[in-house]
Amino acid sequence: MYRNMINDLAEWKEQAEREILLLKGAKGVGKTWCVMDFAKAFFDRVIHIDFGKDSILRELFLVPNRAEFIDEQLKLLTDIDLQTVNPEELLIVFDEVQVEEDLFAGVMQYARQRKQFSMIMIASWVGVLPAENLVAEEIRIKTMYPMTFEEFLIANKAQELCRIIEQEKVNGLQNDLRPMILEYLKYFYITGGMPEVVQEFIRHHDMNNVDIIQHRILQELRDGILRYAPKQLVKKVLQVWDSVPMQLTKENKKFMYGVIDSKARAREYVGAVAWLVNAGYVRKVQKVSAGLYPLEEHIDHKAFELYYLDHGLLRNIQGIEAREAELDQHIFDEMNGILSEQLVLAELTLNTNVRELYFWTSEATARIDFVFEDDGEVIPVDVQSTIRTKAQNLKVFHQKYNNRMSIRISLESLSFHKGRLNVPLYGLWNF
Repeated sequence: MYRNMINDLAEWKEQAEREILLLKGAKGVGKTWCVMDFAKAFFDRVIHIDFGKDSILRELFLVPNRAEFIDEQLKLLTDIDLQTVNPEELLIVFDEVQVEEDLFAGVMQYARQRKQFSMIMIASWVGVLPAENLVAEEIRIKTMYPMTFEEFLIANKAQELCRIIEQEKVNGLQNDLRPMILEYLKYFYITGGMPEVVQEFIRHHDMNNVDIIQHRILQELRDGILRYAPKQLVKKVLQVWDSVPMQLTKENKKFMYGVIDSKARAREYVGAVAWLVNAGYVRKVQKVSAGLYPLEEHIDHKAFELYYLDHGLLRNIQGIEAREAELDQHIFDEMNGILSEQLVLAELTLNTNVRELYFWTSEATARIDFVFEDDGEVIPVDVQSTIRTKAQNLKVFHQKYNNRMSIRISLESLSFHKGRLNVPLYGLWNF
């Protein structure tokens, strides 16, 4: 399936003096598939080293070894002689470099001695790896996430709808096309963006299998916690992970340790939250106490919200069956719109105009789902799965901070009126 990351990888290859590429992302978002698909199209040969499956190869890079010795071992394993192969024809892929603490540093040591080769490192991790800061000038970092709605449409061979959505700001949107677009959006709500789930949906359109695969992915993520989280944190990591769906369905979505345990204290769970964020299992959105530029100066470090990795997985773990959701005419209202907020977060994360997302609440009941900066302006974002005519959130924010522009994300068509931009949920990747 097509992924936008392919374009980034192709751009990297075209650079004459390219750095080592480090591709990060949570487990299951399609990193390895994307890299290998890229390798097939742009290189004649590829060496794929999966440290997650081969402990012998891990040892090869964990202990100091001469580059020549490693070359010899790779020749035995792959039948590729690094001394004679044309460097332009070969890509070397080091997969799961996060599984051992010193593995990244060991691979970097080898890579420095073999700069003539194109190399990509893949990490099922989004945080900073040990020793990563020491080699910042030698690597290029890219982060991969679950599929966007644009990628979902392309995977479903609906590229023409992508073009139509792109042109909505110029040509508007024909009324007869809205039902088709919303139908695809409904299925994207159900499947989420995990590539394996989307692929199953496209091949068989079997909602039961969608649920089965999502459930297995959730179990694999849970197994990953048991296997890779520090032993002293495992129990608390699982407690935080299990509490996230419940936290999101509260009227006040601020993460509360008391939901985990009435006696829980923040200091006891800080490490567990950090591990989940670094592993990419959850996405953390900090609160800002004021909607003033620069937002970084107004971060409330004690208040944050945790979102899931993927809205499809969130639907599954909340017990909303895919078949039931397929028949639900009000699916966009499910769980008080939390699926919409989860989806919006994912799409905004990949928007190049958005650097960091925050949320804001008033002293009373007003809540702005997301706040970000753009060209020195603070932009509040209100997510509305259905238009609430009495919604006052953006009005309260404007009265307090006199912002020049605000964004409402809904199912309504693209429009702009008196400083308020309405972005349709289906076109969020394009705004």
